[in-house]
Amino acid sequence: MKVVFRTFADFREVIGAREQELSLPEGETVGGLLKGLRKGHPRPQEKPFDASGDVKTSIIILKNGRNIEFRQHPDTIIATDDAISVFPPVAGG
Repeated sequence: MKVVFRTFADFREVIGAREQELSLPEGETVGGLLKGLRKGHPRPQEKPFDASGDVKTSIIILKNGRNIEFRQHPDTIIATDDAISVFPPVAGG
């Protein structure tokens, strides 16, 4: 299935693009997608990944524009034509 994967701010450096169309297996989860990105990243301890290579729980992930609250929902299933967007943590005021 085809999905759109978007990255913002510092995460663009990790992926190498603002937006990519990805081909994923049916039933893929958001957590599985992000962990799969770790394989192509030369230094998984940086940016969206922690020192063990897992996705940081502080990142903001949207599925079709809606926050999936990654801490509670890494098993959110991705469907054909979904758009997954990843943002770094936001701070300031």
